[in-house]
Amino acid sequence: MKKALLFLPLLVFMFLCSCKSICKFPITDASSNNLNDSLIGNWKFEEDTNKNNFYEVFSGYPGYETNMYHVKFWNRGGTNPTYESIAFLSKIGGATFINVGYSEYNGNDHNGYLFLKILSVNKTFTKMTTTTVHDTTLRTLNQKQLQKRIIENLNNPAYYYDTVHFYKVK
Repeated sequence: MKKALLFLPLLVFMFLCSCKSICKFPITDASSNNLNDSLIGNWKFEEDTNKNNFYEVFSGYPGYETNMYHVKFWNRGGTNPTYESIAFLSKIGGATFINVGYSEYNGNDHNGYLFLKILSVNKTFTKMTTTTVHDTTLRTLNQKQLQKRIIENLNNPAYYYDTVHFYKVK
């Protein structure tokens, strides 16, 4: 397992390693039924070597539906936002995934999605373990094909990249 940039502090690393593992479509459409307010707050991940970095998750994203989260990655002790996007949950095949908006060109044009499978969450929702979908053929799939592929590989360890451990700090 890679430890240094793991999901370049979560999303950034995931983008660098998974930019070929994006799909034009989310696993499911964003739905208020899949929101979990416990995700709102500041999160760090254990694998990050810079303990000042964190992810800020809050509800809503300007110009997008209210049933999405707004995610910012902050480095340099919370003074430099280096990534900003939408995110929302999808439940499929008994598992929960985080759909993260991805843009290849600029931060305002979300032209695809990356996916994190939630492996575990503690009872107080202050610790979470995720893994990144690693499938370089996702670009060619429509949403139904994507859903089928995800379900077929739901428990296939080779279908995922790295495991990341998050903990809530605020």
